[in-house]
Amino acid sequence: MSENKAIVLNRMYVGEYLSANLGHEVINLFQADNGNHYIYLNSTGNLASVHSGRISYMFFVKYYDKGVVEIIGMATGLNEVPGANMPLKRKIKFNGLDKDIWQLQVNYINSQSNSGVSYSGVSILELFNDAEQQNVFITYRAEKVYRINSKIHRYICFSNVENDILKSIPKDEIIQLDEIMQAKASLKQYIYPSNRGDYAKLLSLFADPSLWENDVVGKVDFEEFASVNKRKVSLFDICRIHSDENRFSNALAYFMGQGEYFHLWKDFFYKYGIALKRKFAVLREHSAKIEDETWNHESNPGGGRIDLLICDNENLVVIENKIMSGINTVATDINDRTQLNRYVNYIDWLVKNNCEQKLNSYFFILTPSYNKPAISKVMASKYKVITYADLYRFLKEHIYVFYNDDNFIAFFEAMERHTYNNINDYLYYEMQEKFYRRIAEYKR
Repeated sequence: MSENKAIVLNRMYVGEYLSANLGHEVINLFQADNGNHYIYLNSTGNLASVHSGRISYMFFVKYYDKGVVEIIGMATGLNEVPGANMPLKRKIKFNGLDKDIWQLQVNYINSQSNSGVSYSGVSILELFNDAEQQNVFITYRAEKVYRINSKIHRYICFSNVENDILKSIPKDEIIQLDEIMQAKASLKQYIYPSNRGDYAKLLSLFADPSLWENDVVGKVDFEEFASVNKRKVSLFDICRIHSDENRFSNALAYFMGQGEYFHLWKDFFYKYGIALKRKFAVLREHSAKIEDETWNHESNPGGGRIDLLICDNENLVVIENKIMSGINTVATDINDRTQLNRYVNYIDWLVKNNCEQKLNSYFFILTPSYNKPAISKVMASKYKVITYADLYRFLKEHIYVFYNDDNFIAFFEAMERHTYNNINDYLYYEMQEKFYRRIAEYKR
């Protein structure tokens, strides 16, 4: 096999920088105005000269767990562009070369058909000229670029993956490498034909049409974005709390507790068999500790804090909010018990020992579809999963109730990113929105 047909794994969606900034790798998933596909190789856009001219294939991947990355897209027919294989300024000891890199890149960009490399009419040189650019704007031009089919997951498991992690991934979604270990720190990893078995496994994926979307990635449809997405920047954006479970729970508790929205929430919970009374309370971080020496704590322990507890004179509604995290356990939990068991035990104790009348109890997990937590069969019979997509659809149908409330609208719009079926679509949505907003800045 030719050593000039190596594969590079390009890790995306990495680091705190992206929480507030536009990652340069956003260009990987959009076609330029001139119809070409341009690729940025993380983290600095350049590659060592030892790999120059030897890379033909690329997987876009994201970190999943130690020894595992998930495939989110691919590019084939890679052609290295001028300046991509030169060292960056901090790696050289004489003046001028960093400027030469920049000039090589600018010359190449300007030489491309239809007024250079631009996205919705804005040059890449403008889009990234103030984003801590390290002289490299483009690493490769690719013949084809595809996103992975949104209904499919594929995980590259390196030889150093731990068994416990392997057990958590369906076997038919694993590409197990036998010899290659995961790179410890680099955001790019090269796999050559000399690796034989591992290389062959990965190479075969590029030719499997069932793995990829039917069409190559398209151009920026800025006009459609401008007409459809009217979302204003809100405190959720400014404070970067789109995925903060506590902040989302605070917002839910606040809006559920506003009397003007009683009928909104009454209708929502009625769908799940709950008839809320007009006077109900919403408690945040309610302690589930059982203060009763006569209670069998060993087999029925309480403990922890309930995210949201809705209570009236007939109902107790427990809501555990999970956006990015999983179900928690503590050192004393045995026999697969978790916080879910402890909340059920606490409510059982509360109803049996502290209520003058019989109360109905209900248990829910509120979660994005991309992060549905694994729960035991026993708890699955107790807890009903409500996805953010379920809540978002309901609120969208009743938006007339709160469309004049800017704070509620901001919460509702921040929720949209959690309606996607998988994390790849969620991350793509975030990156796309930042990209379009950056373009809008230069179109004003």
